Amino acid sequence: MKQFKAYKSVNATDARYLDEILDSGVLSKFLGTFSDEFYGGHYVQTLESRFKEKFDAKHAIIVNSWTSGLIIAVGALNIEPGDEIITTPWTMSATAMAILHFNAIPIFCDIDPKSFNIDPSKIESLITSRTKAILSVDIFGQSAKTDEINKIAKKYELQVISDTAQSITAKRHGKAAGTLTDIGGYSLNRHKHINTGEGGVVVTNDDELANRMRLLRNHGENAIGLDKIDTRLDNMIGFNFRMCEIEAAIAINQLEKVDA
Repeated sequence: MKQFKAYKSVNATDARYLDEILDSGVLSKFLGTFSDEFYGGHYVQTLESRFKEKFDAKHAIIVNSWTSGLIIAVGALNIEPGDEIITTPWTMSATAMAILHFNAIPIFCDIDPKSFNIDPSKIESLITSRTKAILSVDIFGQSAKTDEINKIAKKYELQVISDTAQSITAKRHGKAAGTLTDIGGYSLNRHKHINTGEGGVVVTNDDELANRMRLLRNHGENAIGLDKIDTRLDNMIGFNFRMCEIEAAIAINQLEKVDA
């Protein structure tokens, strides 16, 4: 048996912005105030812009880990205690933990033995009056059958989250995995193609969901004086899920070489 050498995604090019950041002394610029700093510093906002462009998504929200991204994705759906979210048992624990975080119940659906992704043919039998969403996982670099999952979700008026932590450049029918559902996103931690140590990015094309996730990321501060924030504030239990400038700067550089 041959053991492959671990791939090292970090190199000297990733340090190109660090001197500028250290000279500025601004390692993070998030504030819970009625200002543009509610959305983070220059590099955080630049990274969000680059992700939107790269993945053709209307919104990208950068967070300090993909676990944080899953939590704000579930929170954005206004999930209540006792609600059910159908997901896969073949995934990292954070997928189910994000559901439990809001006292909701993960309902495990079996996987396709060929792809190890959730099996859409087994989802409908698990839907009840308490089902509010489906949380699929794009495992091991390949997209789940999101078109089939979305069809089921539309039939039962459910929302869909894609946990695309492990499949950042995967595509389905020519479109980026993670952008095919109501909310999706990617991990930027040490095991992933883009490695900032820890980090994550959530993507969505829904203005309301994006605004709720930005509020949840930044303590749930009621920054309703901002032109960009216009959302309902019910069930708004916020967190400190903010990414710092150094991590964002490294991710900007790594995003440029992720295809290679």
